[in-house]
Amino acid sequence: MPTRQMTANASHLMVEQLVASGVKYVFNNSGSREALFFNELHSRSDIHGILGLHEGTVTAMAGGYTQANLVPGVMVVHLGAGLAQCMGQLINVWTGSLPVVVITFAGDTGSFADRISLDLTHNAGPTAISAPMTKASWTVIEPEGLPAAIERALRVAMTPPVGPVHLAVYDRLLGPEQYTANIIEGDLPEIRTGYPSDSDVEKIAQALRDAKRPLLYTGDGIWKSGADAEVTALAERFGIPVVGELRGVSIKHPLHCGGRRLEQAGDIDPDLILCFGVRHNGAGTADDYSAFFNAERIIAVGSDVENLQNIPGLDLAVLADEKRTAQRLLELTDSPSDDLADRRAWAREEAASLRARRRDAARSIPQQQGKVRPYVLADALDKALERIGGGLVTIEQFAVAQDILENTGDAGNNEYIRPAGGSEGYGMGAAIGAKLGAPGKPVVGLVGDGSLYYSGSALWTAASHNIPVLYVISNNGAYGIVAGAFGGADADMKRTGDYRGVVLDNIDPVKLSESFGVEAMDATDESSIARAIEHGLKMVEDEKRPFLLNVHLPIGLPEGGRPKAPYSFSDDLS
Repeated sequence: MPTRQMTANASHLMVEQLVASGVKYVFNNSGSREALFFNELHSRSDIHGILGLHEGTVTAMAGGYTQANLVPGVMVVHLGAGLAQCMGQLINVWTGSLPVVVITFAGDTGSFADRISLDLTHNAGPTAISAPMTKASWTVIEPEGLPAAIERALRVAMTPPVGPVHLAVYDRLLGPEQYTANIIEGDLPEIRTGYPSDSDVEKIAQALRDAKRPLLYTGDGIWKSGADAEVTALAERFGIPVVGELRGVSIKHPLHCGGRRLEQAGDIDPDLILCFGVRHNGAGTADDYSAFFNAERIIAVGSDVENLQNIPGLDLAVLADEKRTAQRLLELTDSPSDDLADRRAWAREEAASLRARRRDAARSIPQQQGKVRPYVLADALDKALERIGGGLVTIEQFAVAQDILENTGDAGNNEYIRPAGGSEGYGMGAAIGAKLGAPGKPVVGLVGDGSLYYSGSALWTAASHNIPVLYVISNNGAYGIVAGAFGGADADMKRTGDYRGVVLDNIDPVKLSESFGVEAMDATDESSIARAIEHGLKMVEDEKRPFLLNVHLPIGLPEGGRPKAPYSFSDDLS
């Protein structure tokens, strides 16, 4: 292991190791007790601090960064209060198994007092808050060990199963004292799980040949292992319709049925389900498993035991790297042969039929004056990005579904990514991180109005650091998914049509955006939505600055629903 010895203060040692490990960005919300660390960070030109005004935004930026390139995202927040603030987004990072390293600075919680301002008591140590949402955590108290601890945190975060790691550093170390430590040089090793056995690969191949109605169920293990092309080629070779993640096998591929969940496979009624890199979950009901119970054979491939443990009735479980497994399957099977031609045609017809059904439902929404229907926005954004060679879209909204995109028979070049945990407020920061992680691609943050209001201060970060991201706000004036649940409850709101507690009115995203230094405009007309998106992309790509497009959608209430005035304190006064 190549190392070099350095004598410096602890802050300098930390920053030096981050640089030596190839870290380019540190997403952060500055704390007062770690002044020397930030002084060292901001004094260098080979590493950059990206400031977020809220710890949730910091976490989302780190998550979006690694979703774009699977390079570890590094973030720094204050321990205690700061770490607690980021937990809402750390849920998304944890659920998505994203390799994010969280660095905090801890105060002493027991030597002289059991409670330190902004920190925890002796009953809950420095890493207690993050424990449920990290795969590993350490507390560093020896300054000479700081470089090794940082390198280890980065390496463990990237070791399958990848996931977030927390490193707490006692802030008493961050003084001017000089320490001698070894800086570990060189790139992080590429650590992957192993190869499948040829006998297992042959069993998978034979099962695919024998099946009459196979289904490929895809998860995020595909893109994490870089197996996108190989798994797509498998689906094409064997004629397998696909459900699952938006990426891996592209949501726009002619074999993708559109749905992300297994039960969205419609009428396929698979006799074989091949799970590839899937961490299956659900609502905690029997319906989560109904498709598995009806299948004759179930096979799962993945680099993590979580890819195998929640799938009932497994006939074959292969704990191996997804890319290596797909490659070996392609190597050991013939190129497309005539005996599967009928099934390949069947698979395309099934996928096209399911997508058409969803698209027809989306198109049935009546056009409204001054509003843009969701499918119109989805098509316009997708086509605008394809015209410039494709881009990356981070998604945090529920009004505009990607499974309604027009099926042209071509997967295209656009890539859609989403938060995994469902915690609001991820999308604004994630788009910034994604752009820094993929600087050569146009990046669009497709964010709902509710999500924008959770984390609008991310606009300041985009403006302050001049990060060219196009934000497209799907503004339906409501917490639409919650309103749908209220309607489904079959209670007073549904019976009266009056909805309270979900309508988001009297907020102007354009003014909000401009107050943070990001130019913005409204889009209220379907006939001009394409031009508005092209204008936004031109501002972002040509002028290299962020831009926000506030797209007015039909209100996100169940059919026939109306906003009901909320409680007003003035009513009591009167």
